[in-house]
Amino acid sequence: MSFRPFNGPLAGRAVFLSASVPSVDRAERYRRIPQAFARIEEAALRVAGAVFNAGGTLVFGGHPSISPLIGYLCEQYQPSVEAEGQNRRTRDVDATPGRPRVVMFQSEAFRESWAAPSQRLGTLAGVEVIWTASENGEKFDVNRRGQPQCQESLRAMRKRMLGIDQLVAMVAIGGMEGVEVEIEMFRGIREKLPIYAIASTGGAAQILTDQYPGLVRSFDDEVRAHVREFRRQMRAQQQEGGSAQTPADEEEAEILIPYANVASRIVQDIIENIRNAQQ
Repeated sequence: MSFRPFNGPLAGRAVFLSASVPSVDRAERYRRIPQAFARIEEAALRVAGAVFNAGGTLVFGGHPSISPLIGYLCEQYQPSVEAEGQNRRTRDVDATPGRPRVVMFQSEAFRESWAAPSQRLGTLAGVEVIWTASENGEKFDVNRRGQPQCQESLRAMRKRMLGIDQLVAMVAIGGMEGVEVEIEMFRGIREKLPIYAIASTGGAAQILTDQYPGLVRSFDDEVRAHVREFRRQMRAQQQEGGSAQTPADEEEAEILIPYANVASRIVQDIIENIRNAQQ
């Protein structure tokens, strides 16, 4: 597979995103955080946006909780051209450098249950859907939703997805068994490439950050420390100016991770790794 490069430090390179929202019935095992859907949604959007802005390609396996998010973001980048007095969409993604490129993998075992958001995503400019063969006649059964299914087909799909030559990193957000499996496969197939996790999104991302502190990189604490220091400085200025202050304990309780900063930090680190490898 070859990508037509766009402008930017990640031009011609791809970042693998592994993400999902932990289900409520497995919240204890996968540490479902408060406001899990909203926070995982924001983290995924911020990572995708940071990759796009750096000229990179986002690669992921179509998941019902992630495909709609990526589709929404890609909609914001869609080009329009004037044709016979009306705007129309075009799939000419080479016209404007920096336009996002997405490669979404799907297994034929899930073809009949392919969700509408994933189908919609596949029609957008700059998006390529790659179907991989079903193994041993496996086929997704909607009546068994929530149970492990089509495991051989999923493994074959993941193996092909993680074999893309242009991959330079993996980012994990939230997730359950699938994220755990993909990290293990990524380690085996792309052992020299960095793995990042946004641990504050909970799920497998947090578990694997704790389990592999030297292998899975997380910038959540670093960014949180910057926010905490910024608030400390603001509190000091309030004291000097004699204005009303927010109690320190309340500020601590309200600190949320700014995922735009975390995503930027991840992409910056990926770029630095690429440059160091080229020296």
